[in-house]
Amino acid sequence: MARPYSLVVAVLLLAEAPSLGEGVSNPGFVVRITRKGLDYARQYAMAILKKELSTINLPDLSGRFKARWMGSVSYEFKSLRLLSFLLQNSDLSLHPGQGVRASLSNNYVSITGNWKVKKAFIPLQGTFDLSVDDVSISISLNLSKDPSGRPTASVGHCSSVVGHVSIHTSGNLSWLLNYFHKRIENKLKNILKQEMCRIIRQSTTSRLEPYLQTLPVTMMIDQVAGIDYSLVEAPWVTSKGLDTPFKGEFFGQFQRSPVPFDAPPIRMPQKHAHMTYFAVSQYVFNTASQVYHQAGYMNFTIRNEHMQTLTEFVSKHSAKGWWVPTCLTSEATTFIGMMSCFSGNFLLHLLHFPLDFPIQLHTKSLGAVIPQLARLYPNTELEFEISPESAPFLKFSPRNVTLIPVMNIQAFALLPNSSDRKPLFQLRARTNISATISVSSGRVLGSLSPGSKLELKLKHSNINFFNVELLETIFNYFASYLIYPSLNAKLKEGFPLPLPRHTYLNSLELQTHKNFLLIGANID
Repeated sequence: MARPYSLVVAVLLLAEAPSLGEGVSNPGFVVRITRKGLDYARQYAMAILKKELSTINLPDLSGRFKARWMGSVSYEFKSLRLLSFLLQNSDLSLHPGQGVRASLSNNYVSITGNWKVKKAFIPLQGTFDLSVDDVSISISLNLSKDPSGRPTASVGHCSSVVGHVSIHTSGNLSWLLNYFHKRIENKLKNILKQEMCRIIRQSTTSRLEPYLQTLPVTMMIDQVAGIDYSLVEAPWVTSKGLDTPFKGEFFGQFQRSPVPFDAPPIRMPQKHAHMTYFAVSQYVFNTASQVYHQAGYMNFTIRNEHMQTLTEFVSKHSAKGWWVPTCLTSEATTFIGMMSCFSGNFLLHLLHFPLDFPIQLHTKSLGAVIPQLARLYPNTELEFEISPESAPFLKFSPRNVTLIPVMNIQAFALLPNSSDRKPLFQLRARTNISATISVSSGRVLGSLSPGSKLELKLKHSNINFFNVELLETIFNYFASYLIYPSLNAKLKEGFPLPLPRHTYLNSLELQTHKNFLLIGANID
């Protein structure tokens, strides 16, 4: 039996829908149902419609007629039961700027029941079989959106034509039908016309409209952010299918600020291999970046406990395998030497710590890199705060997703026997990051990896000038084993696609285009 969501998808495809109106913002998310998806929906819709139409209840038919030699005679057709409603030909036609219309033609209905003719006190009765040929139905729906941004549906047009009616009765008195056959035929045609359109309207109200309410309008992602999937405009029809535009905008859970940038236009390619396509604009990801940046969730603090984690990592056998053999000249291989081997840089000064020595974020540890640190603040712990200058934005291009964050790194000396911190210097960091996007279980996931090394510039210093090139290696190591894993753990959670309940996707295909990610899928 067809799944409930199939009816929703099918009826959506019958929508009378205008094009995107003037003054409407570009959507962040567009769902396109192709002709292949239309055909899939048509098949399921016909199966459901056949079942619905087979429930038509037919009333008893009665009346009187006059025969020349019999006078006034009464008749009854009762216990009418619809045996089958055969839908043979169905078609969906696209009308850009107007909508999608469904037509059903050359359909057949069979009915059985009992008949009774009575003259005075003399009753005659039997059974009958009735067939109706050339039944056709034409349907279109108006699909719009309510003030909350949810889609709404209503029947805009429904008409039907009933062709020839044939009645076959039991017994030898079938000639009596000649007197009232036309009356029965006209009554039955009117009843079928009314009932067919009534059931279609009823199905729209009782099945489709409540189910459309399951389409998510806003969804909370976590304690920080949610995503707005309200419709920007009612869906519109193109020559290639039905496009539905969603806002696709992240917002803060406790404070919803206007987004200071617009969504770029989405120019979807003419692809038809899948039933449906999801175009996810870079706007969606960048509004997420804006929200998490404003909430402070892109700020990182590097303390000694993080250094201890790194020490444990490099002490493991699996981590030692990352080392370049030429760097392991003795047990006195240094911490900075280790990081230079990872990054391919060569340090001018080496700090003499064995591999398993507990590394500390300390003025003594960094004395070879910044000599004045140890003199100004001997035996003092250090702390680094890292925060982006602004929300880093993803940029989509064909076969590539990148972002170029610019970050501030503030170093502090933690004064002994005090809660005060002494600001030491501030660095400006810039790097190129590659992003990988994937889809799993109806969620869009992501991960980040370095596209280039972190480049540092000294922005301000309270301890005079020093060479920042040696620090680049250290912070590249921090980024690889502290910052990237933290970000990827969050990106692995992803965000959901706007799917009605019980809707599952398969045969996924992902492509990046200018300004957006395109996901092709079939409906399971």
